[in-house]
Amino acid sequence: MMPVNEFYRVVPSCGGLVNVYLTPGEPVPMFDNLTGRMDYNIRLLAVCGVNPADPQWGGDLEEHIRRHYAAWLESAEEIEI
Repeated sequence: MMPVNEFYRVVPSCGGLVNVYLTPGEPVPMFDNLTGRMDYNIRLLAVCGVNPADPQWGGDLEEHIRRHYAAWLESAEEIEI
């Protein structure tokens, strides 16, 4: 079960692989005077094409993400939303 303050999500991809989306920090809403829209400054990072059955995760990918969150952040790519 995911924590209420979700900081990652594992999403099925193709071929039995998954994508891991990481959302460090809290969104900070700010009004953009140039566009007239709210900008929530959400930073979305992704590690794509992860094999959840890979032995390096010790049989529990989500537990590995929680225990090594900083390393997952370092290996992720930023996604523009």
